[in-house]
Amino acid sequence: MTISRTWGTATFKTYGDELWVKDLSADGYSVHAKIQRWQKVNIDAWSWVDHRTGCYDTTTKNDTTDGYSFCDYDLNENDTVRVCIVRSKDGVRYGDWVCSAETQA
Repeated sequence: MTISRTWGTATFKTYGDELWVKDLSADGYSVHAKIQRWQKVNIDAWSWVDHRTGCYDTTTKNDTTDGYSFCDYDLNENDTVRVCIVRSKDGVRYGDWVCSAETQA
Protein backbone atom coordinates (compact mmCIF):
# COMPACT_ATOMS: atom_id res chain seq x y z
CA MET A 1 0.00 0.00 0.00
CA THR A 2 1.52 3.33 -1.11
CA ILE A 3 0.42 6.95 -0.81
CA SER A 4 2.40 9.49 -2.83
CA ARG A 5 2.41 13.20 -3.52
CA THR A 6 4.97 15.34 -5.36
CA TRP A 7 6.62 16.16 -2.02
CA GLY A 8 6.79 12.69 -0.46
CA THR A 9 5.78 9.06 -0.40
CA ALA A 10 5.05 6.34 2.15
CA THR A 11 4.66 2.60 1.61
CA PHE A 12 3.35 0.03 4.06
CA LYS A 13 4.89 -3.41 3.53
CA THR A 14 2.67 -6.06 5.07
CA TYR A 15 5.48 -8.60 5.26
CA GLY A 16 7.36 -7.39 8.32
CA ASP A 17 4.89 -4.57 9.07
CA GLU A 18 7.27 -1.85 7.87
CA LEU A 19 6.36 1.72 6.96
CA TRP A 20 8.80 3.22 4.43
CA VAL A 21 8.94 7.03 4.08
CA LYS A 22 10.77 9.28 1.63
CA ASP A 23 10.92 13.06 1.21
CA LEU A 24 10.84 13.90 -2.51
CA SER A 25 11.17 17.70 -2.35
CA ALA A 26 14.00 19.85 -1.02
CA ASP A 27 11.57 22.46 0.33
CA GLY A 28 12.55 22.61 4.01
CA TYR A 29 9.66 20.36 5.09
CA SER A 30 9.91 16.77 6.21
CA VAL A 31 7.44 14.00 5.49
CA HIS A 32 5.53 12.41 8.37
CA ALA A 33 3.69 9.15 7.85
CA LYS A 34 1.47 7.07 10.06
CA ILE A 35 -0.57 3.90 10.02
CA GLN A 36 -4.18 4.06 11.10
CA ARG A 37 -6.33 1.10 12.14
CA TRP A 38 -10.09 0.80 11.62
CA GLN A 39 -11.35 -0.01 15.07
CA LYS A 40 -14.39 0.13 17.29
CA VAL A 41 -14.34 3.33 19.37
CA ASN A 42 -17.53 2.71 21.33
CA ILE A 43 -20.41 0.29 21.43
CA ASP A 44 -21.81 1.19 18.00
CA ALA A 45 -19.19 3.31 16.23
CA TRP A 46 -16.02 2.62 14.26
CA SER A 47 -13.29 5.10 13.31
CA TRP A 48 -9.75 5.41 11.97
CA VAL A 49 -7.35 5.52 14.94
CA ASP A 50 -3.59 6.18 14.83
CA HIS A 51 -1.68 2.97 15.54
CA ARG A 52 1.13 4.94 17.20
CA THR A 53 2.90 8.29 16.87
CA GLY A 54 4.21 7.78 13.37
CA CYS A 55 7.28 7.67 11.21
CA TYR A 56 9.31 10.68 10.02
CA ASP A 57 11.63 10.61 7.05
CA THR A 58 14.31 12.34 9.17
CA THR A 59 13.80 10.71 12.57
CA THR A 60 13.18 7.03 11.94
CA LYS A 61 15.27 4.27 13.41
CA ASN A 62 16.51 2.85 10.10
CA ASP A 63 17.77 4.46 6.90
CA THR A 64 18.46 2.97 3.49
CA THR A 65 20.92 3.98 0.81
CA ASP A 66 18.14 5.02 -1.60
CA GLY A 67 16.77 7.83 0.60
CA TYR A 68 14.03 5.89 2.34
CA SER A 69 13.66 5.61 6.08
CA PHE A 70 11.49 2.98 7.69
CA CYS A 71 9.83 2.12 10.96
CA ASP A 72 8.86 -1.29 12.24
CA TYR A 73 5.30 -1.82 13.42
CA ASP A 74 3.68 -4.77 15.12
CA LEU A 75 0.17 -5.14 13.72
CA ASN A 76 -2.36 -7.91 14.19
CA GLU A 77 -2.82 -10.07 11.13
CA ASN A 78 -5.78 -9.02 8.98
CA ASP A 79 -6.29 -5.68 10.78
CA THR A 80 -7.81 -3.13 8.40
CA VAL A 81 -5.24 -0.35 8.04
CA ARG A 82 -4.34 2.63 5.87
CA VAL A 83 -1.28 4.85 5.42
CA CYS A 84 -1.39 8.65 5.82
CA ILE A 85 1.24 11.32 5.05
CA VAL A 86 1.65 15.02 5.70
CA ARG A 87 4.43 17.59 5.44
CA SER A 88 5.74 19.14 8.64
CA LYS A 89 8.34 21.63 9.80
CA ASP A 90 9.65 22.06 13.33
CA GLY A 91 6.94 19.71 14.58
CA VAL A 92 4.11 21.70 13.00
CA ARG A 93 1.88 20.06 10.38
CA TYR A 94 1.65 21.85 7.03
CA GLY A 95 -1.60 20.93 5.30
CA ASP A 96 -4.00 18.07 5.91
CA TRP A 97 -3.26 14.38 6.23
CA VAL A 98 -3.59 12.50 2.93
CA CYS A 99 -4.55 8.84 3.33
CA SER A 100 -4.50 5.76 1.14
CA ALA A 101 -7.26 3.29 0.55
CA GLU A 102 -7.52 0.56 3.14
CA THR A 103 -5.69 -2.75 3.11
CA GLN A 104 -5.20 -5.74 5.40
CA ALA A 105 -2.15 -6.03 7.65
